[in-house]
Amino acid sequence: MNEELPETLAATGFRVGDAVDAGLSRGVLRGAAFAKPFRGIRTLKDPETLIERAAAFAPLLRPWQCLEGVSALAVLGLPVPWRLTREPTVEIVSLKGRGKPEREGVRVRRLAAERLDAWEVGGLPVAPAPLAWALMAGRCTVHELVVLGDAIVTAAEHYPGRRVPGPLASLAELAETVEQRAGRSGAAALRAALSRIRERVESPRETDMRLFIVDAGMPEPEVQVEVRDPQTGLLLGRADLGHREARVVEEYEGDGHREKGQWDRDIQKYREFERVGVRTVRATDRDFVPSPDEWLARLAEILRSRWSQPPA
Repeated sequence: MNEELPETLAATGFRVGDAVDAGLSRGVLRGAAFAKPFRGIRTLKDPETLIERAAAFAPLLRPWQCLEGVSALAVLGLPVPWRLTREPTVEIVSLKGRGKPEREGVRVRRLAAERLDAWEVGGLPVAPAPLAWALMAGRCTVHELVVLGDAIVTAAEHYPGRRVPGPLASLAELAETVEQRAGRSGAAALRAALSRIRERVESPRETDMRLFIVDAGMPEPEVQVEVRDPQTGLLLGRADLGHREARVVEEYEGDGHREKGQWDRDIQKYREFERVGVRTVRATDRDFVPSPDEWLARLAEILRSRWSQPPA
């Protein structure tokens, strides 16, 4: 009997029955050569990440089931709230009235619907982005739901971590999903989040920064503000956020800004902004953790000093 694992089964998780059919003995499959993350599943090594665990379990999914929760967020490349990033459980949504997997390490949510139009991402069946977003309402804060919503509706090509080109849905599609969830748990949070989702955002921290500013009582800044030379109309650059009337822009400096080419371009851009009278207020993670209060107070003072007529 051939005891070598067929190449078709080697990539991720595989069912014990499929391996037996391919020629492996049950004795080998019970041995130490394979990891056993779920009953009836074997892998070459223990899955560690959310995506690896989802991929390991995927061979057991039926046509009326797909990934949801943090498993779906990870597969789609949407920003999983940091407190949920070490969630070891694979999360599944399954149509009511159909069989569901009973396994340790798996959480199943029942969905009342006629069908489940799952997306396929990286070979894995996953809840469509609007549904994946809505089903997080019972576990996420409104702030976290806005971060997810911004990540879904943006067309930004380099949104960090996203595994599917965007936008993954429109604001109208998210609104339709909210209406469908009316009267269910989390519906109020979804409605509150929907009103604060904005297009064109390019990173989770941009969303965080915008929400921090608004929640501190300052006017909401515009997203992805273009700064032009008032004399020539020449585009000098874009800023993450901006209060146009005060001629103040806010920039989040993530890891990508540390690259030499980007660093040089940023310095030149900020010099050009200063030349035309635009003040840049920069922020890094250290400005937001453990609290953004100091950075927000500094921004508020700058805005007050530069507004010709402070907003009511």
